Amino acid sequence: MSEPRRRLSPDERRRELLTLGAEVFGQRPYDEVRIDEIAEKAGVSRALMYHYFPDKRAFFAAVLRAESERLFEATNAPPQPGLGLFDQLREGVIAYLRYYEENPNVAWAAYVGAGRSDPVLRGIEDVDTDRQVDRIVAAFGGDQLDAEVERDVRIIAYGWIAFTLEMCRQRMLDPSIDIDRVADACAHTILDGVARVPAIPEALAEAIAAARP
Repeated sequence: MSEPRRRLSPDERRRELLTLGAEVFGQRPYDEVRIDEIAEKAGVSRALMYHYFPDKRAFFAAVLRAESERLFEATNAPPQPGLGLFDQLREGVIAYLRYYEENPNVAWAAYVGAGRSDPVLRGIEDVDTDRQVDRIVAAFGGDQLDAEVERDVRIIAYGWIAFTLEMCRQRMLDPSIDIDRVADACAHTILDGVARVPAIPEALAEAIAAARP
């Protein structure tokens, strides 16, 4: 006889459903996943599933929010001792690429398929982009920069993230593209962009020059 199912708090149940959703959406395309299937795998009723998530789109959006938090934390680790600016940027790009490799169908639906036109899913991406930009600007000096320089670095960071996401999408479309080549290109691109900002501090210009391999 199987053991009785452990009672979970609402928060614990929701986390369990999101974890299961990430697993299922990570294995199969969005259109092939049924919300009834998630409920069955979790051992809960359809009514309870719909209590937490009104429909599949809302459930998928919640899964993406949870996954984006996990990805942000994974790419927000303190830099390794002795790791230069170029390598820090490069490692961040590789972390994104590895995420896409490990979660191909979630990433595909979010960044190539359904999410490209869905305003809710695009909103999740916008929030993540804002957080990433804040982190990038901080890496280049943040509040120590002149207001105009900080503004220009921020603009470059937004453009760079769009460029990097597109590079990641292209690699999803063609996995034969070398991951190191993509990471190198992305890291060089933002360093080149920031280096061209007028009136950046001399110390920052020197750090960028020293970071380039």
